[in-house]
Amino acid sequence: MTHSPRRRPARRSTRAVGGAALAAVLVFAPVTAVAADAPATAASSPAPTASASPAPTVSSSPALAADVPELSAPASSATPAAAPAAAAVDAMNYVVNAVPGAVTTEAASAAVVAAGGTVLARWDEIGVVTARSTAAGFVDRVRASSSVESAGPTRTAAVRATPDADTGGDAGSAAVPSTGVQATGLAERVADVADPGEERRWNDQAVHAAEARAVQPGSPDVLVGVLDSGIDATHPDLVSQVDPAASVGCSVDGVADTDPAAWAPSSDAATSTREHGTHVAGIIAAADDGRGVVGVAPGVRLASVKVVDADGFIYPEYAICGYMWAAQQQMDVTNASFFVDPWAAWCSADPDQAPALDAVARAVAWSQHEGVLDVAAAGNATVGAVAVDLAHKTADSLSPNDSTPQPGRDVSQGCSQLPAEVNGVVTVSSAQQGGSSIEKSRFSNYGAGVVDLTAPGAAVLSTVPGGGFAALSGTSMAAPHVAGVAALLASVHPGATPAELRDLLARQAGGETPSEYFGAGMVDAFAAVTEDRGRGAVAVAPDGVLQAGAAATLRGAGFVPGETVRAEGDAFDDSTSTVADQRGRVQLPVRLSPGTPTGPLSFSVVGSSGSSAVVDVEMQEALAGPVVTSPADGDRLPSGQAVVVEGTSVDSARVTVTVEPAGSPLAGDLPAGDLPATARASAAAPDAAESSTVRAEQDGTFRATFAGLAAGDWRVSAVTWTVDDVVSATGPAVLFAVDPVPAPVPGDEAGVPAEPGAAPAGPGSASPTPGSSPGEGVVPTGAPGRPLAADPARASSAALAWTGSEPGPVALAALLIVAVGVVGVGVGRRRPGDEPR
Repeated sequence: MTHSPRRRPARRSTRAVGGAALAAVLVFAPVTAVAADAPATAASSPAPTASASPAPTVSSSPALAADVPELSAPASSATPAAAPAAAAVDAMNYVVNAVPGAVTTEAASAAVVAAGGTVLARWDEIGVVTARSTAAGFVDRVRASSSVESAGPTRTAAVRATPDADTGGDAGSAAVPSTGVQATGLAERVADVADPGEERRWNDQAVHAAEARAVQPGSPDVLVGVLDSGIDATHPDLVSQVDPAASVGCSVDGVADTDPAAWAPSSDAATSTREHGTHVAGIIAAADDGRGVVGVAPGVRLASVKVVDADGFIYPEYAICGYMWAAQQQMDVTNASFFVDPWAAWCSADPDQAPALDAVARAVAWSQHEGVLDVAAAGNATVGAVAVDLAHKTADSLSPNDSTPQPGRDVSQGCSQLPAEVNGVVTVSSAQQGGSSIEKSRFSNYGAGVVDLTAPGAAVLSTVPGGGFAALSGTSMAAPHVAGVAALLASVHPGATPAELRDLLARQAGGETPSEYFGAGMVDAFAAVTEDRGRGAVAVAPDGVLQAGAAATLRGAGFVPGETVRAEGDAFDDSTSTVADQRGRVQLPVRLSPGTPTGPLSFSVVGSSGSSAVVDVEMQEALAGPVVTSPADGDRLPSGQAVVVEGTSVDSARVTVTVEPAGSPLAGDLPAGDLPATARASAAAPDAAESSTVRAEQDGTFRATFAGLAAGDWRVSAVTWTVDDVVSATGPAVLFAVDPVPAPVPGDEAGVPAEPGAAPAGPGSASPTPGSSPGEGVVPTGAPGRPLAADPARASSAALAWTGSEPGPVALAALLIVAVGVVGVGVGRRRPGDEPR
């Protein structure tokens, strides 16, 4: 989508940024012991030979004229100057800082040219010039100029002469090129994830992002700059989020280039570099569209500000360009998940490092002056190394990372990581789930007075180029959570200064300790959109949605501290009360009945001191209940045997199976009038329900056994309780019958009716064989007799003749019919060998 930059009243920061003493190291590039998201790599940094205007007019020439153009630059724009037509092998890029009070950088630019250099960009607002030279003694001659306060190289490896055609001009250095920054340090990838379906993960829950989105998803007037390796704006979750008009590439000599290819990920970069910016962007503002992932603030706009070259480096001139562009575009928030290369800590006492330290600090200060809140990652320890206490740095043996590192370099005094330690920057450590609380991620740097906030940074799932998703770890992933919350704050406090937004972030944070690990604590998105607004009590469900039968926690703010708070409504299966904390916040567990209808629902959350909030939710259908597969509907089971109920449910869930009289429907089942006739009346109908709770197998099958069910008509159904505490609807009911044991007929204990007038059968007596004459076929007393088996049809029949409930004459007639039938069978039977006559 394309938006015109929003013009708002300038927000002036009340914080000043110190000069050379205020520097920082970011979370993206090759790392040192003090570094951010990656192991150290000896690599070269690209340096382009073409310079481009920060305005939409971009030069397509690979080399511009050597003349320095005249300045007529508006505020927040760099005036590009020409690069040499063919850079030498030993070409080096520099920052040149004009003396304080200079109105423009014209004099400093002239000093660059006089010393044998070429101006790459001029930033009049902060008095900084970036330049390139192949001349020996160049930096000494520039430093000697009365118009220059300081000058120094931006790297230690020489700039390569030949641009890399595959990256549209990104050049490398004379050192061995890097294989790519391991930007996220400890990375856990989720392979082949086509659509996570916006499943809520721990990082979203930890910052209460879903609850915040139910109140305010962010305003499209708010613009967040992602200073990183570029954003894939074609990703389905980002295509509607990125503002091309506000995006820029700064990774070619630190000269702004608005061509879309300049701010897209480099196609030939290592995977860790190429995907980094797109991943960070998704954490901040991936679209809330029901697919993929959803960002902390999906309603805001994103700008891709590419400050990472194809080799994974962020040199000072790239970062300066990025922050100055953010100021020019009047961005509200920037996120920097990287550190400025090649030094893990830039030292103010080093004449070669101090100028870049000062120049980056000036750019950050200017962005804050123009109303931008800057967020940065605290950085990561290298794999296998101990995380760094940024407040008590000692030695660095891994810098510079673009040439040969200097072992044992003292960084204990006046050395800072850029931009995390620049004054006014919100610096973020990484936290992860630690039982019922949080713990610092092993890899995360820390430091009392340096770390301002913490946020989830372990195995965070987000977008990557090509339309996919991956879970990555690092303080690179923690910082964009804070940037997203800051964007929500800017949405609800549109006139706040960066300093005011920073104070709100700290005041509303979770307060976890120790502060050297977590600063003011876990950032809180819900607090950002509900507190410090004078709204009174408010309560919401995550994303404004509840599922019938599922346990959920309502989050509230603005209640009276100490009052008892509860939810009111008939639909609640389980609603407990809670007490508002000292800040008036509540977490209220609730569960609505599985039978709650789908669609909009409103209910109240009330406090004992008079607070009240209306909760509007969209109800989702309950989880479908288990399916009973045995017995089948209509089965008739013999008496005296255990009834085994089998069915299918959810993997490893608890299943409560209930058998009950068929004539007494449960809530949610068919009314009795809709049941079969045999289920509505039975003389031997049971009068009590029985339940059994079992655990489903991993394939979801379950089995429950019921012994001693009385004869009559029964109904069986089941309910699932999942491992994540979701109660399903009652599954489909199955009707079956347990037949009674056939009662002996008087005169025949074997269950066969005696002939009319026959003497009652009993012990020691015998019945004549059908068809025989009296005395024939009599089984002698004590013989093993073989009584006729009861007619199977009769034994399983529900005919009331066997229950004693028929009227007497009818029962007698039935007996006579049976007796005559038996005699008839005997008379009509042929003996073996009889021939037809």
